[in-house]
Amino acid sequence: MTKFIDTPNSNTLAYNQLTGKNAGIVFLSGYNSDMEGKKALYIEKWAKDNNHSFLRFDYSGHGQSSGTIETTCFNDWYKDAEYIINNKTKDRQILIGSSMGAWIMLMLAKRVPEKILGMIGLAPAPDFPKTLIWDKMTSDEKRKLIKDKRITIKYEDGSKNDFSYILIKDSFRNLTLSENIYFDGPVYLYHGMADNAVPYDLSIKIIDTLKGTNNIKLLLEKDAGHRLSEAHQLANITKIIEEIVMKI
Repeated sequence: MTKFIDTPNSNTLAYNQLTGKNAGIVFLSGYNSDMEGKKALYIEKWAKDNNHSFLRFDYSGHGQSSGTIETTCFNDWYKDAEYIINNKTKDRQILIGSSMGAWIMLMLAKRVPEKILGMIGLAPAPDFPKTLIWDKMTSDEKRKLIKDKRITIKYEDGSKNDFSYILIKDSFRNLTLSENIYFDGPVYLYHGMADNAVPYDLSIKIIDTLKGTNNIKLLLEKDAGHRLSEAHQLANITKIIEEIVMKI
Protein backbone atom coordinates (compact mmCIF):
# COMPACT_ATOMS: atom_id res chain seq x y z
CA MET A 1 0.00 0.00 0.00
CA THR A 2 1.39 3.37 -1.02
CA LYS A 3 2.15 5.77 1.83
CA PHE A 4 3.27 9.41 1.87
CA ILE A 5 5.86 11.39 3.79
CA ASP A 6 6.37 15.16 3.95
CA THR A 7 9.94 16.45 3.69
CA PRO A 8 11.49 19.61 5.16
CA ASN A 9 11.64 20.96 1.58
CA SER A 10 7.81 21.01 1.40
CA ASN A 11 7.68 17.95 -0.86
CA THR A 12 5.33 15.02 -0.35
CA LEU A 13 6.94 11.74 -1.36
CA ALA A 14 5.07 8.56 -2.24
CA TYR A 15 6.66 5.31 -1.09
CA ASN A 16 6.12 1.59 -0.56
CA GLN A 17 7.99 -0.38 2.07
CA LEU A 18 8.44 -3.96 3.23
CA THR A 19 9.84 -4.96 6.60
CA GLY A 20 11.98 -8.10 6.73
CA LYS A 21 14.58 -9.72 8.94
CA ASN A 22 17.40 -9.55 6.40
CA ALA A 23 19.44 -6.61 5.06
CA GLY A 24 17.44 -3.65 3.82
CA ILE A 25 17.38 -2.72 0.13
CA VAL A 26 16.54 0.69 -1.33
CA PHE A 27 15.68 1.09 -5.01
CA LEU A 28 16.58 4.43 -6.61
CA SER A 29 14.77 4.84 -9.92
CA GLY A 30 15.90 6.72 -13.00
CA TYR A 31 15.04 10.10 -14.47
CA ASN A 32 11.36 10.43 -15.44
CA SER A 33 10.74 6.96 -14.06
CA ASP A 34 8.96 5.93 -10.89
CA MET A 35 8.64 3.23 -8.27
CA GLU A 36 6.14 1.25 -10.38
CA GLY A 37 8.72 0.18 -12.96
CA LYS A 38 9.51 -3.44 -13.80
CA LYS A 39 12.84 -3.52 -11.98
CA ALA A 40 11.48 -1.98 -8.77
CA LEU A 41 8.51 -4.36 -8.61
CA TYR A 42 10.57 -7.43 -9.51
CA ILE A 43 13.16 -6.68 -6.84
CA GLU A 44 10.39 -5.99 -4.32
CA LYS A 45 8.90 -9.45 -4.94
CA TRP A 46 12.34 -11.03 -4.55
CA ALA A 47 12.86 -9.09 -1.31
CA LYS A 48 9.51 -10.26 0.05
CA ASP A 49 10.22 -13.88 -0.89
CA ASN A 50 13.64 -13.69 0.79
CA ASN A 51 12.60 -11.76 3.92
CA HIS A 52 14.50 -8.57 3.12
CA SER A 53 13.34 -5.10 4.03
CA PHE A 54 12.74 -3.05 0.89
CA LEU A 55 11.97 0.57 0.09
CA ARG A 56 10.95 2.12 -3.23
CA PHE A 57 9.73 5.69 -3.65
CA ASP A 58 9.04 8.50 -6.11
CA TYR A 59 11.24 11.58 -6.21
CA SER A 60 9.49 14.94 -6.17
CA GLY A 61 8.11 15.65 -9.64
CA HIS A 62 7.91 11.92 -10.37
CA GLY A 63 5.12 9.37 -10.08
CA GLN A 64 2.72 10.04 -7.20
CA SER A 65 4.94 12.53 -5.37
CA SER A 66 4.29 16.28 -5.36
CA GLY A 67 5.88 18.78 -7.73
CA THR A 68 6.72 18.69 -11.43
CA ILE A 69 9.77 17.36 -13.23
CA GLU A 70 10.20 20.71 -15.01
CA THR A 71 10.65 22.67 -11.77
CA THR A 72 12.73 20.17 -9.79
CA CYS A 73 16.27 18.95 -10.34
CA PHE A 74 18.95 16.58 -9.11
CA ASN A 75 19.55 18.46 -5.87
CA ASP A 76 15.86 18.06 -4.96
CA TRP A 77 15.86 14.37 -5.83
CA TYR A 78 19.05 13.72 -3.89
CA LYS A 79 17.61 15.44 -0.81
CA ASP A 80 14.43 13.36 -1.20
CA ALA A 81 16.50 10.16 -1.21
CA GLU A 82 18.65 11.11 1.76
CA TYR A 83 15.63 12.21 3.79
CA ILE A 84 13.52 9.12 3.19
CA ILE A 85 16.46 6.76 3.78
CA ASN A 86 17.32 8.51 7.05
CA ASN A 87 13.72 8.52 8.23
CA LYS A 88 12.31 5.24 6.93
CA THR A 89 15.16 2.73 7.16
CA LYS A 90 17.18 1.25 9.98
CA ASP A 91 20.83 0.28 9.89
CA ARG A 92 22.84 0.31 6.66
CA GLN A 93 21.18 -0.43 3.33
CA ILE A 94 22.00 -2.03 -0.01
CA LEU A 95 21.37 0.67 -2.60
CA ILE A 96 20.27 -0.21 -6.13
CA GLY A 97 20.53 2.76 -8.45
CA SER A 98 19.02 2.57 -11.94
CA SER A 99 20.41 5.06 -14.48
CA MET A 100 20.09 8.46 -12.76
CA GLY A 101 19.38 6.58 -9.54
CA ALA A 102 23.02 5.46 -9.60
CA TRP A 103 24.06 9.14 -9.64
CA ILE A 104 22.04 9.63 -6.46
CA MET A 105 23.54 6.41 -5.09
CA LEU A 106 27.09 7.66 -5.64
CA MET A 107 26.28 11.02 -4.06
CA LEU A 108 24.92 9.16 -1.02
CA ALA A 109 28.19 7.20 -0.91
CA LYS A 110 30.07 10.51 -0.78
CA ARG A 111 27.89 12.19 1.83
CA VAL A 112 26.39 9.45 4.04
CA PRO A 113 28.56 6.32 3.54
CA GLU A 114 27.62 5.19 7.05
CA LYS A 115 24.12 4.38 5.72
CA ILE A 116 25.33 2.05 2.95
CA LEU A 117 26.21 -1.66 3.05
CA GLY A 118 26.74 -2.13 -0.67
CA MET A 119 25.88 -0.60 -4.03
CA ILE A 120 24.46 -1.94 -7.29
CA GLY A 121 24.41 0.32 -10.34
CA LEU A 122 22.15 -0.59 -13.27
CA ALA A 123 23.15 1.23 -16.46
CA PRO A 124 24.54 3.93 -14.15
CA ALA A 125 24.33 7.52 -15.40
CA PRO A 126 26.14 9.82 -12.94
CA ASP A 127 26.61 13.46 -14.00
CA PHE A 128 24.68 12.76 -17.22
CA PRO A 129 23.16 16.23 -17.88
CA LYS A 130 26.64 17.72 -18.15
CA THR A 131 28.67 14.89 -19.65
CA LEU A 132 26.06 13.32 -21.96
CA ILE A 133 24.05 16.40 -22.94
CA TRP A 134 25.73 19.78 -22.36
CA ASP A 135 29.28 18.74 -23.23
CA LYS A 136 28.12 17.24 -26.54
CA MET A 137 26.19 20.32 -27.68
CA THR A 138 27.39 22.99 -30.09
CA SER A 139 27.44 26.64 -29.07
CA ASP A 140 24.30 27.27 -31.11
CA GLU A 141 22.52 24.33 -29.45
CA LYS A 142 23.49 25.63 -26.02
CA ARG A 143 22.11 29.08 -26.80
CA LYS A 144 18.87 27.53 -28.04
CA LEU A 145 18.59 25.43 -24.87
CA ILE A 146 19.07 28.50 -22.67
CA LYS A 147 16.40 30.36 -24.68
CA ASP A 148 13.89 27.49 -24.82
CA LYS A 149 14.68 26.34 -21.24
CA ARG A 150 14.53 22.68 -22.26
CA ILE A 151 15.83 20.19 -24.78
CA THR A 152 14.32 16.98 -26.14
CA ILE A 153 16.65 14.00 -26.60
CA LYS A 154 15.51 11.19 -28.90
CA TYR A 155 17.00 7.71 -28.63
CA GLU A 156 17.52 4.93 -31.13
CA ASP A 157 14.81 2.77 -29.55
CA GLY A 158 12.22 5.46 -30.35
CA SER A 159 11.90 6.82 -26.82
CA LYS A 160 12.61 10.42 -25.85
CA ASN A 161 13.07 12.59 -22.79
CA ASP A 162 12.79 16.31 -22.13
CA PHE A 163 15.52 17.85 -19.96
CA SER A 164 15.24 21.32 -18.45
CA TYR A 165 18.00 23.90 -18.41
CA ILE A 166 17.44 24.03 -14.63
CA LEU A 167 18.49 20.37 -14.39
CA ILE A 168 21.55 20.85 -16.58
CA LYS A 169 22.73 23.91 -14.62
CA ASP A 170 22.12 22.09 -11.35
CA SER A 171 24.21 19.12 -12.49
CA PHE A 172 27.33 21.33 -12.65
CA ARG A 173 27.09 21.74 -8.86
CA ASN A 174 26.49 18.05 -8.17
CA LEU A 175 29.15 16.16 -10.14
CA THR A 176 30.20 12.88 -8.56
CA LEU A 177 32.96 11.72 -10.89
CA SER A 178 35.11 14.87 -10.71
CA GLU A 179 36.92 13.52 -7.63
CA ASN A 180 37.50 10.18 -5.94
CA ILE A 181 34.69 8.52 -3.99
CA TYR A 182 35.84 6.59 -0.93
CA PHE A 183 33.67 3.59 -0.11
CA ASP A 184 34.68 0.30 1.54
CA GLY A 185 31.70 -1.94 0.72
CA PRO A 186 30.95 -4.22 -2.24
CA VAL A 187 29.99 -2.58 -5.54
CA TYR A 188 28.46 -4.27 -8.60
CA LEU A 189 27.74 -2.49 -11.89
CA TYR A 190 25.59 -3.96 -14.69
CA HIS A 191 25.61 -2.27 -18.09
CA GLY A 192 24.49 -3.10 -21.61
CA MET A 193 27.08 -2.67 -24.34
CA ALA A 194 24.27 -1.73 -26.75
CA ASP A 195 23.07 1.05 -24.44
CA ASN A 196 22.65 4.07 -26.74
CA ALA A 197 21.47 6.39 -23.94
CA VAL A 198 24.35 5.92 -21.48
CA PRO A 199 27.60 4.43 -22.85
CA TYR A 200 29.05 1.58 -20.83
CA ASP A 201 32.43 3.28 -20.52
CA LEU A 202 30.75 5.42 -17.86
CA SER A 203 30.66 2.32 -15.64
CA ILE A 204 34.40 1.90 -16.18
CA LYS A 205 34.89 5.53 -15.11
CA ILE A 206 32.91 4.84 -11.94
CA ILE A 207 35.24 1.96 -11.12
CA ASP A 208 38.25 4.25 -11.59
CA THR A 209 36.64 6.85 -9.30
CA LEU A 210 35.81 4.49 -6.43
CA LYS A 211 38.59 4.11 -3.87
CA GLY A 212 38.83 2.14 -0.65
CA THR A 213 37.44 -1.17 -1.87
CA ASN A 214 38.75 -3.90 -4.15
CA ASN A 215 35.35 -5.57 -4.09
CA ILE A 216 34.06 -4.13 -7.37
CA LYS A 217 32.57 -6.10 -10.26
CA LEU A 218 31.29 -5.04 -13.68
CA LEU A 219 28.88 -7.17 -15.71
CA LEU A 220 28.67 -6.18 -19.38
CA GLU A 221 25.95 -7.68 -21.56
CA LYS A 222 26.81 -7.41 -25.25
CA ASP A 223 23.35 -6.94 -26.78
CA ALA A 224 21.60 -5.24 -23.85
CA GLY A 225 20.19 -1.73 -24.10
CA HIS A 226 19.56 0.81 -21.36
CA ARG A 227 16.50 -0.55 -19.60
CA LEU A 228 17.78 -3.96 -18.36
CA SER A 229 14.18 -5.09 -17.87
CA GLU A 230 14.02 -8.30 -19.90
CA ALA A 231 13.25 -11.48 -17.94
CA HIS A 232 16.83 -12.78 -17.95
CA GLN A 233 18.15 -9.32 -17.02
CA LEU A 234 15.82 -9.09 -14.03
CA ALA A 235 17.03 -12.54 -12.98
CA ASN A 236 20.62 -11.32 -13.32
CA ILE A 237 19.85 -8.40 -11.02
CA THR A 238 18.57 -10.64 -8.24
CA LYS A 239 21.62 -12.88 -8.64
CA ILE A 240 23.77 -9.78 -8.17
CA ILE A 241 21.83 -8.91 -5.00
CA GLU A 242 22.41 -12.45 -3.70
CA GLU A 243 26.14 -12.11 -4.36
CA ILE A 244 26.26 -8.74 -2.57
CA VAL A 245 24.33 -10.18 0.39
CA MET A 246 26.87 -12.99 0.74
CA LYS A 247 29.68 -10.42 1.08
CA ILE A 248 28.21 -8.17 3.74
